[in-house]
Amino acid sequence: MNVKRILVAVTGPDSFGVVYTTSDTLNKLGCSIIDMDQTTVRNEYSAIMIVDKPESVGDDEVAKIIKEALRGKGFDMSVLVRDYVPGEATVTQGEPFVLTVDGTDSRDILTAFTRVFYEGRINIDSFRTIEVKLDDAGNPLPQPRVLLVFEVTVPPEVDRKALSRTLSDIAHDRHLSMSMQHRRIFEAVHRVSIA
Repeated sequence: MNVKRILVAVTGPDSFGVVYTTSDTLNKLGCSIIDMDQTTVRNEYSAIMIVDKPESVGDDEVAKIIKEALRGKGFDMSVLVRDYVPGEATVTQGEPFVLTVDGTDSRDILTAFTRVFYEGRINIDSFRTIEVKLDDAGNPLPQPRVLLVFEVTVPPEVDRKALSRTLSDIAHDRHLSMSMQHRRIFEAVHRVSIA
């Protein structure tokens, strides 16, 4: 049997049984899940799967059958199926750093920092944003704060001092606090494991 590698993405409101229904449907179609990752943001679920499927089963057919199976169990999910195309190789060699940014939210914060990462070919391994609406006493803040946490791999050829200065300047211009630490130091100081 000839197989074809595809990418399957399933997104929508988080519910018990979405992964089971999707994997069961793929199994019934003769497909094998090769790799999968998932996340939930504010109760919105998203999964991405690399799947090997029989060439005799079309991509549109896979998407339609998964969507029907999910709908049949009451799940309102979007399903995307496309050919698997390996992405551009990202830099994985380098040193792991954790960058935290804290302050008043604005539309361009994420763009400003990620532009520097893009231009320096610095891979974002993980990213998390947290909106803070209450102060430590539980009172509403006059203006919400945002906390951004980037885990990045900095290639050896990138000048870390210059990078830190550039990121600090961006934070300063936007009245934000910023910290950049090697991941081992971050984990030791905060006594949490990132990986």
